[in-house]
Amino acid sequence: MPFSPSLLAAFPGLVFLGAVLNIDRQVCGPFMLGRPLVTGLVLGLAVGRVDFGVWMGLSAELLWLAALPLGGQITPNASLAVSAAFIAWAKSGHASAPPLEAVGDPGQASLVIAFLTVPVWAKAMGLIDLVCRRLMPPILSRVRADLAGDREPHFMRRNLYGLFINLALSGAVLAAAAFINIQVVGAAVDFASRAVLLKLCFIFNLMPFVGLLGMAVFLEQRSFPFYLGGLLASLLALSSAV
Repeated sequence: MPFSPSLLAAFPGLVFLGAVLNIDRQVCGPFMLGRPLVTGLVLGLAVGRVDFGVWMGLSAELLWLAALPLGGQITPNASLAVSAAFIAWAKSGHASAPPLEAVGDPGQASLVIAFLTVPVWAKAMGLIDLVCRRLMPPILSRVRADLAGDREPHFMRRNLYGLFINLALSGAVLAAAAFINIQVVGAAVDFASRAVLLKLCFIFNLMPFVGLLGMAVFLEQRSFPFYLGGLLASLLALSSAV
């Protein structure tokens, strides 16, 4: 499937889109729009490779299926990590390369390499949520002071300010992470041997089966209702890989 020529398929457009999806964690939600599943799907639509976007998003979803940003908990920011990985894959120069005989599909191999960066970035990018939450007490104290002094608290202006700060911070960190990932993915594919590339293509097709195995473990623990989404995620990833 050819890449979309739309403006969103450009590097700045993809970074902006990834940052917008991330604000659901702190500003607008949680409506679960920042889950890896949704992030991979939306970015896949933006670049015209929904199949690979679904694979990336749902594979990452299986890693943090039970990690919900509820009750003040700071969880790994899988949304930004998936965005950084998928943008790097799309812009690495290997995403649209044709399959080579006895080597495999560089697009699949580079996607697996990009996916391996997700756990690394997810932990680090969780600090963005911590920074944004630490900005809240000073804002709330000013609101309380305005209300106590019978002054206009300017809720709308302060909400927009928080939204802008979150979007700018997420966009800056995402752009830096995606740029680093582009270099990592490009170098890894260029220097990898044919045998390694073939093994990476094998992992691309194996990942959904690993997800199904993980769901079987949860089923044994009688947690089926909660992890039903993970089972469906595994099946969708499997259908996108074959």
